[in-house]
This record gives sequence, C-alpha cells and structure tokens, in this order.
Amino acid sequence: MKVVILLLVTCFSLQAQTLSGTIRSNKGELMPFATIWINDLNKGSLANEEGKYAINLSKGEHEVVFRFLGHTPKVHKISMAGDQSLDVVLSEEAVTLQDVNVGGLKEDPAIGMMRRMISMAPFHLKEIDRYTAKGYVKGAGKITSISKVMNALVGKKMEKEAGIKVGSTYVLEGINQITYTRPNKIEEKVLSNRNNLPAVLRNSGAPNLRITQTNFYQPKVWGGLISPLSPSAFSFYKFAYIGSFQLNGQTVSKIQVKPKTTADDLFEGTLSIVEDTWSIYSFSLAFRNSQGYYTFQQQNALFQGVWMPINYDVNVNFDAMGFGATFRYITQVKEYAIKVNPTFVVKPTIIEERLHKDWAKEINKEKIATPKLALGKELTRKKLRQVLKQVEKEDKKEQKEEFSSDYTITVDSSAGLKKESFWEAERQVPLTEAEVKGYQEADSLSVQDEKKRLKDSVNALPRFRYNDLFNARTYTYGQKGLGARLSLSGFQSGYNAVDGYQLSRRVDYRYTYKLADYFGTGVDIRYAFSRKAWNGMAYIERNWDENRQFLQFAGGSTVEQINSTEPISATVNLFYALFLSQNYLKLYQKDFIKANYAVQLNSKWNVNSTLEYRSRSSLENHEENGFFYKERRFESNGNPFSTSQQVFGSIVVRYQPFATWRRYNGARRLSNESGPTLQGMYEQAFGDNDYSKVSFQVFQTIPLANWGSINYRISGAHFINKPSLILDYQHFRGNEINVSSGDNRFLALPYYALSNPGGHFKAFLQWEPRKFVLTQNAFLSMYGLKEKVGYAYLQTSVNSQVVNYQELSYGITGIGKILGVDFVYPMGSIVPEKWKILVRLPF
Repeated sequence: MKVVILLLVTCFSLQAQTLSGTIRSNKGELMPFATIWINDLNKGSLANEEGKYAINLSKGEHEVVFRFLGHTPKVHKISMAGDQSLDVVLSEEAVTLQDVNVGGLKEDPAIGMMRRMISMAPFHLKEIDRYTAKGYVKGAGKITSISKVMNALVGKKMEKEAGIKVGSTYVLEGINQITYTRPNKIEEKVLSNRNNLPAVLRNSGAPNLRITQTNFYQPKVWGGLISPLSPSAFSFYKFAYIGSFQLNGQTVSKIQVKPKTTADDLFEGTLSIVEDTWSIYSFSLAFRNSQGYYTFQQQNALFQGVWMPINYDVNVNFDAMGFGATFRYITQVKEYAIKVNPTFVVKPTIIEERLHKDWAKEINKEKIATPKLALGKELTRKKLRQVLKQVEKEDKKEQKEEFSSDYTITVDSSAGLKKESFWEAERQVPLTEAEVKGYQEADSLSVQDEKKRLKDSVNALPRFRYNDLFNARTYTYGQKGLGARLSLSGFQSGYNAVDGYQLSRRVDYRYTYKLADYFGTGVDIRYAFSRKAWNGMAYIERNWDENRQFLQFAGGSTVEQINSTEPISATVNLFYALFLSQNYLKLYQKDFIKANYAVQLNSKWNVNSTLEYRSRSSLENHEENGFFYKERRFESNGNPFSTSQQVFGSIVVRYQPFATWRRYNGARRLSNESGPTLQGMYEQAFGDNDYSKVSFQVFQTIPLANWGSINYRISGAHFINKPSLILDYQHFRGNEINVSSGDNRFLALPYYALSNPGGHFKAFLQWEPRKFVLTQNAFLSMYGLKEKVGYAYLQTSVNSQVVNYQELSYGITGIGKILGVDFVYPMGSIVPEKWKILVRLPF
C-alpha cells in the first residue's frame, strides 16, 4: 500500500507543475488568445481573452514559445520545480524594407514573391502523407442587438421558448482528435464537448466545433471565397510588399493583399510567407458581405520541414434580418505526429523566369525523365506545373483514388460526460468570469432539463398535439438523423378555373438506416371543391448502396399541366385567377401506376429508367372568373379529348466526364463543379396515341475568373413516331405573365404558342458578370445586388414551317435580398410586345 501511495504522490508531483501569467505587447496591450507552445512536449495552449494563460508542465526543463500574430515569437527556457508565474511581453515584428533584387523589373517585389507562392500551392497540398493532431476548440458568441420590429415579432418567443437572451454570452468547447491521410481523407473525432447553450439548441443537435479548417492553398475557401493563392489570384487581387524579418535563419516577408474591386468573395489583409519554401507563415484576412464582417487569422509553425497550422482565430460580426451578433471561434492544434510524403521532402528552387530568361528556356526544354526526382531541382513555375501533373498521374495509378474528398466526424459516447477537472487539465485556458457564470447556470438548468425529459417520456418521443391536424409537423423518433421520421405537411391551397378552390396535404414516412440509405413511403391527398373530386397518389421508395441506387413505385390519380414543362406555379396562378380573373393553368387528369429505377454506375455515368401505365382524361372549367374583373371570363381548358391509355417507358443516360465522388460520414455525393453534363433520352409510348422520341441536352457553368461566369444549356429533340395528342407534344417553358422565377426558360414566350409534334433545337446562354453596370457601385455590390445578361434561341417546326424565336434579357437580383427585375426584348412575330418587364421571385 505504501508503494502505491508513493507512486501516486510521484505522479502527482510530475503533473501538477503550473506555469501561468499574462501576455502583453510592448505597448502594454493585453493579447487575447495568444499561443503558448512547448517545443519538447509537442503541445500548446492559449491565453484567454484577457491575455491570461495557465499550462501544466512536468518537472524538469522545457522550452516554451509565446506567439501572437504580427509579433516576434519569444522563447523561454523554463526549469519547473513547482508552480511558476511568468508574465511575457511580445514585441511587434521588426519588419524592414530589404533590398529585393528584381533585376530591373518595374514591379513591386511582392509580385514575384506571389507568383512563386501561387506556383508552390499545389506542392504544399501534397507534402503530407499522414498526420494526427489534437485540438482544443472554443467558440463564444452573443446576440448584441435586436431591432424593434424583430423584437415585437419574435423577441419574447425567442427568450421564453428558446431561452436565447440578448446580451448573454454562449460558449462551446471541444477537444477533438484529427487524422489526415493523403490524398483527401480526414477523420475527426470529438473526444469531449460542452456548452452553455439553451436547452432547445443543445437538444436539437447544435453543431460540433471542428478543428479542421479550410486550406488556403486551395483555390477557393468556404465554397466560394477566392484564396489569395488561387491560380487566378492576380485577376482579383493587388499585392504590395510591406517588408521582411528574420526568423531562425529564414526570411519571412509580409505582403499586403487588396481586392481589385469590391466584392463579397474577396479577402483583404496581410499574408506572411516563408521565402525559398514559399509556405504560409501567418495571415490576417477579412471579407465583408451583406450580412456582416468576417476576419480570419492563422499562425503556422515548423514541423519536420512543413509549416503546419497551430492556431486559428475567426471573428464574425453579423448584422442582418434585424439582429446584431458577434461570434469568435478559436482553435489550438497540438500533438502533431507527421509523416511527410517522401517525394516532397526536398523542395524545388523556383526561379523567376523574367529575371533569368535564358536559364528558364533551358529548364523548360529539359525532358522530365523522373518527375519525383525533378522536384528537388531548380524549376520554373511552368516546369513545376508540368512535374506536379505527372506526379499526380503516377499517384493516381498507384492509389486508385475514388473520392475527391472523404470526411468523417464522430462523437465519442462519453464526450459530454467529462468533469471540470478534465477540462482544467485539457483546456489550460482560464475561463473568464462571464464564462464561469454561464457554465454554472447551464449545469443547474441541465439537471432540471434531465428531470423534465425523464418525466415527459422514457424515450422522449414527440407527442401528438391537436393543432397538428392543421399545421405542419415533423415527428422525429431517431437520433443524429437516423431512425424513423414522420412528416405532416401543412395544407396547400390553390385556385384555378378547373378546380375552383383546392386543398392538398402530404404525409411522408422515412426510416434512415444510415446517411443516403433509407426507406420511404407517403401519400398526397387533394380535393377540388368546384369539381367535387378527390385525387391522390401514394409511393414507396428505397435509396441504398451509398446513394448509388434508387427504386420507387408510385400510383394514384393526379392533376397535371398539359404543358409538361409546368411553366406556371399553382401559387402564382392563384393570384392571377382570384384577383385578375386570368387563369393560365390548363389541366388534365392522370391515373397511373409507375416504377422508376436509377443507378449511378460510377461517378461519370448515370442511368435512369421509368415504366408507367397511364390513363389520361380531359377536364373542363368549373369556374368563370375570380373575385374581381367579373367582366372577364376564363379561357377554356383546351379542346376535350377521348381518354387515352398508354404504356410509357423512358431511359435517360447521363454522362459527366469530370464528376467525382465526395463522401461525408459515409454518404456519397457527386461533385461536378464546373464540368459539363451530357444527357440523352429515349421515350416510347404504346397503346392509344403511341409515339417515340429521342432528345439530348448538354449544360455547364464555366468560371471566367474576374469576368464572372457563363452558363449554357443546349438541347434538342426529334420525334421518330409523331404523337397525335397534345399532351405528348413538344412544349416549351415560356412565360405570359409579368412574374418570372428560375432560369433556362423563355421569359416572354406564350405557354402554348409553339407547342407542336415536331422536332426542335434550343439554346440558353447566361452571363453573370462580377461587375457590370449597377454593380460597379461598391455599395450596391456589397448590398447583394447581382446582374446577368441572357440570350435564348429556339428553332422548331409548326405546320411544316420553320420558326425561329429569340430573346435578349438583362436581369437584376438581390433587390430587398429576395426580389429581382428582368428586362426582356423578344425578337420575332410570336410576341407582339417589343419590351417586357418582369418581377423575379425567389421560388
């Protein structure tokens, strides 16, 4: 027993040494969330927002490095024999303008530096074969203000039902373990987390904080923001040399980053780069959009020759929709274990072609015998691109890469059960008084919440409420997106000349086995009051094989638009019919049984097949006009036709040559980004009014760097055997009203003007410039205004006569954040108006 006690005392003495203090600048300013790094232990900690730190160290000698962005790191050698106090003062980086040899080039030295930095970005994305790391993550935020209007609408409900109070600070903390495996596999595990969020948010599955961040060596970050290291960065940014400083024998240069134009997807700030290796040392970048201002800071440290992130600091100042809020997200990464890619251990020397033209020509002429060995030589930027492409080809042959990204995040079963002693040991960041108070309140409320949940139900299942008979409601019986879910829609209403008023409601049941693997069934019931008729359909479906296979059986009686492109929504038609006595919906009834099977053969090829028996009947108007304009009469619903019975089949083959798989928590998702999609379709109908038809389409969005983007859609069709029933004609998605929504439609073409049983060719072209007319104004651009210019072309044959129709359009979106305006110039004799102005809706 004495031996055991002695061992415990010894262990305690080894672990209980605490180094603490305050970190300030040489100007006396506190340094919130400064980094404390223990070189010999490969771990670190953070100061809190008041600049105070505390870190547990074992007895003995330690090398402690203190860092803060824009300041020179300070190294202290500490001998721990008990608790120690050490206040640290950090000086600003001694950035000086150095003589940079630009060989007579009349340009800022930053230009050449950034050219080499950008050329090395793909290299740095491949440097690591594998690494593991551990991170402490902390997020803190609060709602700072609420407008009088929003306070009147939701203020009391937000505080009473959700427990969210204006001015209260909410904190989330996490200890995460991350493993990265080249080329793109990331596994993250939440070892422990805690927060003082209100119970409503906490129990609804508030997102876990992640230590993985967007890599700025990638062309885009957070989906759409353009990195200053993007291959097209010079189209968007101006770079200026601020100065350099020495760090452990290496030169670190500081570059100012400025966007060439005001835009919500561009950064501004500073970027510090390590010369010769052309790696990120640190950066402080910010961007602004219509919802707020965001800053992102990152500090890196050297591990086995690779500069890796050890600290992230994200600040958000949100001001939109009547709310003001702030949020700060801090990440400290530690305990790196790195395996460097052997091919990328030695870094190439990138020469500046414009300074050494003859040498560059000789290098570019050399044949690449062994790409992996060539990476250790002097290379031009052009030659480096060639070498990296060949290395990538060789790696793909060896690895047989299936996913362009593969991310998994899991939560340890005991993550939320850790005691305060665990957090004090792992966090090593003193909490502020407000945070301590918030956690005490949260712990007290958590006990009450747990008692209430146990009292309500053993399984805490949702219970039926009488108002669910009228309102939308989702009953969730599983956890974390798995298990059973029952969805009850609200009542959907409409009004048209055939049905009069109509009401519909939908019920869906889904059981999710795992992400992208589910069974579902449901019914949709519809009643038409003037027609005094019920319609409805039911379905059963299965999605499985990691989102690669889908099977559905459906049947029932539905009401469909005669124009199969469904050019007008029931909601918009309700307004026109009721208030203007103008009805545009032309409908028929379809009774059917259908089977649909789709299979994703691989990331490039998809096959979708349908087999359907259908009986179609004509309908007639049961209403003459709406509430107003009683002198008007609704147009007829079209010529009556005999009931048509058919067996219909179709097969669609889709090819996306540049598509790849992405995987998130085991669920596959296709990613095509800017690659083209080619699609061919064959349709065949037997029975009454039989016909056969082939069609094709190709579409794509092409990025044009600083010029914005252009998207096109080209399609055509040919009837092998022509139909005799208007339902099977070739219809076009036109627009007769002064409202529009969606793209790839004709904005001024009448719904049935060119419907025919012949072939057609059509093309849509739309350019979305970054800056055009109104968006040259910085205020309007940051407000969220977007412009677009469109062209639409149609050629078809009506009564053996070739008809050509064209449209030019100019559109504005983002008015009031949701609306837009389209100005259309139709060409040809189909549309009598020379100009048409439409309001664009977001649905």
